[in-house]
Amino acid sequence: MRTYVFGILAIVLNAIWLVQNELVRWSLFTNAVPFANVIFTLSVILLLNSAHRRWFPTRPIFLSRPELLTIFAMTCVGSALGSAQFLQLLVSYLPYPFKFAGNGNHWDSWLNPHIPTWAMVTDPESASHFYTGHSSLYNKGNYIPWLKPLSFWLIFLMVLLSTLLCVNTLLRRQWTANERLSYPAVYLPLEMISGPSFWHNRGLWMGFAIAGLLTLWNGIAYLKPSFPMIPVKRQDISPFFSTPPWNSIGTLQSSFYFFAIGIAFLMPLDLSLSLWIFYLLFKLELVVVAAQGFETAGNSIGGFDNGAPYENSQAFGAYMAVFAITISAARPYLKDVWRTAFTKGAGPLDDSAEPMRYRTAILGCATGVGILSTLTCLLGMSPIIAPFFFAIYLILSIMITRIRAEFGFPVHDMSNMSPMFLLSTALGTRALGPGNISAFSMTYWFNRTYFAHPMPHQMEAMKLTDSCRSSQREMLRALVLAGFVGAIAIFWAYLHTAYIRGAGTARVEQWPRSFPNENFEQAYKWIKNPSGTNFPSLNAVGGGFLFAVLLGVLRLRLPWFPFHPLAYAVANSWGMQQIWMPVMIGSIAKMVLLRYGGLKTYRSAIPFFLGLILGEMIMGCLWTLYGFAIDARTYDFWP
Repeated sequence: MRTYVFGILAIVLNAIWLVQNELVRWSLFTNAVPFANVIFTLSVILLLNSAHRRWFPTRPIFLSRPELLTIFAMTCVGSALGSAQFLQLLVSYLPYPFKFAGNGNHWDSWLNPHIPTWAMVTDPESASHFYTGHSSLYNKGNYIPWLKPLSFWLIFLMVLLSTLLCVNTLLRRQWTANERLSYPAVYLPLEMISGPSFWHNRGLWMGFAIAGLLTLWNGIAYLKPSFPMIPVKRQDISPFFSTPPWNSIGTLQSSFYFFAIGIAFLMPLDLSLSLWIFYLLFKLELVVVAAQGFETAGNSIGGFDNGAPYENSQAFGAYMAVFAITISAARPYLKDVWRTAFTKGAGPLDDSAEPMRYRTAILGCATGVGILSTLTCLLGMSPIIAPFFFAIYLILSIMITRIRAEFGFPVHDMSNMSPMFLLSTALGTRALGPGNISAFSMTYWFNRTYFAHPMPHQMEAMKLTDSCRSSQREMLRALVLAGFVGAIAIFWAYLHTAYIRGAGTARVEQWPRSFPNENFEQAYKWIKNPSGTNFPSLNAVGGGFLFAVLLGVLRLRLPWFPFHPLAYAVANSWGMQQIWMPVMIGSIAKMVLLRYGGLKTYRSAIPFFLGLILGEMIMGCLWTLYGFAIDARTYDFWP
């Protein structure tokens, strides 16, 4: 019980912190994993744990290892839900289309008639106070209009999270026990709770000092411009490529994020090398396309891309290929899961120690997709489209979780990869019609990007449970509780802040207006100017699929072949744009140490790189807390 109490407390405090960071100051904790705020929270709990043992040595330990990991997992899930790219986005959407219809647009005529008012906030007075501030959430006229839509979306969210838990239950043993994936993202929290030997390591404190002191210095330089800033964060170097066709390379950034260097050092070497090599090849592709004179902009409105090289289309095809390869490799296991679930008597697998029985998980997946499809049909989606929408969403969710489990890539945004883009590419916005398009806009809050997708955090929680040999069923209950509490906490924290500061004022960042406008304006354009199938984009999806399959076959047949199809899939992403250089630095450091020092030298160097992660994150978090205390913006270590 005390684990749940501490977990709930950590979730609520982090919800307040996230709103202050990501709504008020746009300091993006939840765009990269492990979440810096959760690592900081775990560090504080460990410090209190250590103080308790020192001050009260005759009393039982304050929190055990399984309890610490459970609190960490709960806080991860709560923070994922509280992200600016998840539930904060939902809250910002609810009043927007009805509040701002008619302000230079024609939403009243083309868009709003297709949006069910019961799922939105349409009360003009409450919406006005939400955007202008100088009010209070606790005024009856302000909070009453939110109760009905937030209740609906809370039910929707809990069904969604439960469905993801069911999918994770079915895949957990295959990835953890059979394939033995490395889960690099959980390495740091496991080491942090491993005992005094970790914290007494000199290498750890050397790395911590380098990253922490540089972050401290840059924080001072941010507040006092007379101090020179040390260029650690992203710097645009594309102006150095100013002549055609090299100026088609797009944004090219250099950066030295310490946390990304440390995570890259923990990744499997072939995967980390693949990441930055494919990123540079993607940039070269842009140059070649320009040099050959291909059209880079088309006329189609719907779909992944409207011009060469159709990078989003290629990426989506690659994700689908990796999914097909992953499921194909797991076929014998999945057959055993099915027989265990639906065969009388003992099946080939023992599922008594799983988070839930396999039968429950399979039926839960089917029921979850059915309920989610029904709820989106109430929003206006076609009964034929809705199941395909969520099937695509689950495939993408599995791929994000696979990315984290296999090579721990810390920034998986997957922008423009959502089901709505595939459906608009394949069918065209004309065939989809206004009902589906408006429903897409109402579900865009969990599909705009996948920075803070909750499914990989659930799977990593199950991995953490394995590591300390505790109960998967207990962890399952903790994750369900974290989902419910995390949603309530972020709804409250966001609305409390918005009604004081005003979500449409300069006292918060501009994204509560820009992201909803981006969403509903896109839906309006798709409805007003319908288009057909985007065949060039669809062909690029097929091309990306085939190329990724080829990479997968080569990896299977040639043990020395280094390039991974998942690296090809993420090559064009926002995340790779930010951290390709730190990934390159970390991978080269690992390659050199392994080649010239061997495995022993590599292992002895790990604490140093973990110290880089900890130093940057903890000092960066301290700067945000200082900004919270003085109500001013301070140095952001990321991005």
